[in-house]
Amino acid sequence: MTLTDPLIATLAVPVLVTVAVAVLLRLIGGAGTGARTAAFGIPVGLIVAVALLPGLAPTPPVTVMEKLVWLAAAGGLIGVLIEMVTQTRFISALAAFFWPFLAVVWTSGIDVTAVISGETPAHQFPYRVFEVSAVAGLIVGRMHQIAEVELCAPVALIVIAAGLGAVGLATGPGYAWAIGLPLAAAGLGWVVCNWPNRRLPFGAPGEIGGSAVAIALAGVMVYQARVPVVLVLLVLSALAIEPLARRFVATNALTKSEAVRPIALAGILALPAALAVVLALYAPALIPDIYRP
Repeated sequence: MTLTDPLIATLAVPVLVTVAVAVLLRLIGGAGTGARTAAFGIPVGLIVAVALLPGLAPTPPVTVMEKLVWLAAAGGLIGVLIEMVTQTRFISALAAFFWPFLAVVWTSGIDVTAVISGETPAHQFPYRVFEVSAVAGLIVGRMHQIAEVELCAPVALIVIAAGLGAVGLATGPGYAWAIGLPLAAAGLGWVVCNWPNRRLPFGAPGEIGGSAVAIALAGVMVYQARVPVVLVLLVLSALAIEPLARRFVATNALTKSEAVRPIALAGILALPAALAVVLALYAPALIPDIYRP
């Protein structure tokens, strides 16, 4: 098996690359800048993994998969810049908020300037793209809120990215698993760097180039691939149950140790995603059609 084997490229390479980049940045930059920018390993892990897959043209980005990779790269670099210059979490949260909207607009080929100038009627936008993008931005905001709480943000990233990738495998869009699974593996590499005790902050590069890209993938799956929104919402509901799951894990005698908590938390958060995959595979007729772009 070679590095270009899809299984190796999708699952093993992102873990190794993320760990290597995070450790390297920490050693070069020290306990300050190095630690804050170490999460850049997450988008780098995703980029390297996707680059190893056959058929990917590096430039210019044309397909949905290529555009999402470029968004991850841009998000990671912007995050590094934020951590080096301002260290202000509000700026990273603001940038991450708009990332799903940028993803939907770019992958759909929408000319926002033409709509603003009146050249293109607003009704030609995908249905309620602004409202859905705002909701996606708020979901990214929730990821931002839990970024400083133990390993909750990277664990949620792993679950959501893997869940979207699995739903993609079950429903058809190839870019969903080609982005979701390596992004989840990159998140796993980050957790490996911080297990059992968190050593590095989940900084702006991981937030914009990782978490925001995962939520952007969810929006693109709904608009571009017409994946049933119920399945996507089930995966994203991991963030809704996260506070209760975290409290349960922290107080349960079997799971309250620092080494076990991230694993137990991931298991609980993955339950809605598992239900989504089961519905997609075995009971698609039961999936309600509550939204059609």
